[in-house]
Amino acid sequence: MPKRLPVGIPQSVEEITADWLTHVVRSSGLVTTAQVLDFEVGSPGSGVGFTGQTLRVGLTWDVVEDDAPAAVLVKFPSQNVGNRGLAEAEGGYDREFDFYERLAHLVPIRVPRLIHAIRDPGPSTASRKRRERLVDGLPEAVVRFIGRHARKLIRASHRRYALVLEYVPDARITTAQALPPAEDLAEILHTLARLHAHFWRDPLLADPAVLEWSMVSQMPNVMNGLYRAWRDEVVVRRPDLFTERFMDHADWFSDNIERLAAHLDEPLALRHGDSRTDNMLFTDAGLVLIDFGVSGSGRPAGDVAYLLSESIPPGPDARETFLVACGDYHAHLLGTGVDDHPLDAFLVDCEVVLALQAYRAVLIEATYEADYEGESLAELWAPRIAALLAEEPPEI
Repeated sequence: MPKRLPVGIPQSVEEITADWLTHVVRSSGLVTTAQVLDFEVGSPGSGVGFTGQTLRVGLTWDVVEDDAPAAVLVKFPSQNVGNRGLAEAEGGYDREFDFYERLAHLVPIRVPRLIHAIRDPGPSTASRKRRERLVDGLPEAVVRFIGRHARKLIRASHRRYALVLEYVPDARITTAQALPPAEDLAEILHTLARLHAHFWRDPLLADPAVLEWSMVSQMPNVMNGLYRAWRDEVVVRRPDLFTERFMDHADWFSDNIERLAAHLDEPLALRHGDSRTDNMLFTDAGLVLIDFGVSGSGRPAGDVAYLLSESIPPGPDARETFLVACGDYHAHLLGTGVDDHPLDAFLVDCEVVLALQAYRAVLIEATYEADYEGESLAELWAPRIAALLAEEPPEI
């Protein structure tokens, strides 16, 4: 395993110092001689993170320099070792570093400026992939055992990560508990269409030196082992959420996971990957996309149906609202010049993603320790997903 870098990298509020903050801002070129005298740590005022710590750090400088930021955003890994281990298994921290270091300057949508990024070395891509193939190819009984005990067996590394980004002030968000107004949802969909079209079938997306992470899972058989190990217990625990029709879709994805994952991973577009409304900042200058911890390449429905599955209120009109919104996105995608992604194929992809969301809801209920003010993620999202599902899983 590569050794740690021979420098200090804070991993908690307690380890942040004025000297470190001075160093990281100077490294970006925003200041030259100014020094941080004091700082104040608070909440960023945006979404809830389950795999990382995100802090707003207000800065007091000894002298005034024009570009000295009044505050920065500092991101560390989660201190919940179970959540962190699961995130690292899917490249959760490296993905965001890779995005900011390799792609952020190419994106046509505003994203926070990268001020400083530092992480301990990880295993080489080749050795990581060999390990993933080995583990993913284990017998089903072993994989199911791993799934049953994933929080203990998939251990967090000792690597250190620190990402320092521009803090975007005076931004408005819609939290995951709330539901976005129609005009906000439309703006997000149109922004995603611009993002997807900008990189449409770009050879960069298939270059493993740029994007080396799969969108659905690095190890689909291990993920499915987790699903199968916990499925029945989750249904018994919450039959009100995991109904027969809901589980028909989740089980369909489970039964076909390898081919469906490969289908959704086809590198048609750059995907945000976690397109929840609380990862979208509304400002006077336009929409700002944040949190790229699961970014990668894939089919655009992965962003669109993901967003809609968490943004449309349950009810008798939910399914129709979903289809209209999908059509609105697709029309804007065509308006950017994309002419080789027919609406019917896109809608089938959206149905696949809804089944994936049902499948993920089971995994979340089984393994993640996360909630919104006492309400579990499954309680929050499963009814919204259920309201959008077709009577039967799609044919593909």
